[in-house]
Amino acid sequence: MINPWLFEFFHQPLDVGSRTDPQAVHDHFRWYVDLWTRADSRAFEGIFFSEHHFGAAYSPSPNLLISHVAARTSRLRLGVLGSVTPYTTPWRIVEEIAMLDHLTDGRLEIGVVSGIPPELAVVGISPQVAAERHAEIIDVLDAALKNAVITHHGTHWNFDDLEILPRCLQQPSPPLWTAVRSAGSAEKAGRRGWKACGGFLSAKEVGEVFDAYRHGAEEAGQPHGPEQIAVRRMVTFVDKPSQQREAVHRAKRALLDVLQSSAGSLPPWAALLDRPDESIAALSDEEFVSGTAQQVAEQLIEQCQVIGAGHLLVAFSERDYDRLEASHELFSSEVAPLLREASVV
Repeated sequence: MINPWLFEFFHQPLDVGSRTDPQAVHDHFRWYVDLWTRADSRAFEGIFFSEHHFGAAYSPSPNLLISHVAARTSRLRLGVLGSVTPYTTPWRIVEEIAMLDHLTDGRLEIGVVSGIPPELAVVGISPQVAAERHAEIIDVLDAALKNAVITHHGTHWNFDDLEILPRCLQQPSPPLWTAVRSAGSAEKAGRRGWKACGGFLSAKEVGEVFDAYRHGAEEAGQPHGPEQIAVRRMVTFVDKPSQQREAVHRAKRALLDVLQSSAGSLPPWAALLDRPDESIAALSDEEFVSGTAQQVAEQLIEQCQVIGAGHLLVAFSERDYDRLEASHELFSSEVAPLLREASVV
């Protein structure tokens, strides 16, 4: 079975002029909250929000979104993939996780990441410092989820006999996730017993990354089946198979728009999104899945089987409200059932 999840970037309004209009922004928030609420009655396992700052997304504090959406839903699992650790302190990460676990009635999924270098650079956090803080925080997180009182002495934080309250509702803890792209980071996640999500690369390349995850997990005696592994893809629906190519072009242009609105310098490959028929080594065309509902389902199932992924995180390229709503409904009614029927080993 492949579990379908929503991956939510929470874009700015499509109309550039409305981004500076407080009422238009407010209406944008309300529309998205209603969309996520409707997902509770659709065939999604849950929603993963993402954390971004100083750019194209309205999600600098996704925990607030989780708390609000939890109050309006009853079934969806809710998480962040992931909370950017270098911006915060380890005890606050743990405290908010426990609070959200109670506020969601035990529907929380934990996700932490080290962050995107261009965003971190805006506030003077170097990649080296970000990596140090991330490693230290996840050490504290692992300890605090297992023990009521912890002691820690590291590079950035030092404390003795610290009791962090409240304790989580889900015991020993909610499921833990991280995003991985390299074999090294995947192996570390496997050794910790964390679930992991990959993307951007081809299915074959993501599968090779997760071979390292499985190796690390097996050596550490941790689970490493499809239930532990996810892949994220961007989906665009078309009415006719002949429209697939243009749909991929549209998705790439949508990604370019996001990158151009974001903080910091663009990655070297971003310019190639303006020439969508050219290949981009850092961004496989398999990231952009397009076609009719049947074609989309077949492509996603094939990729998940190559990777060994039991979870599919779907982001939609559409930003027009009507098209995005239609994409949610079509995926839920025609793609999700086929994913759940599929077998992954």
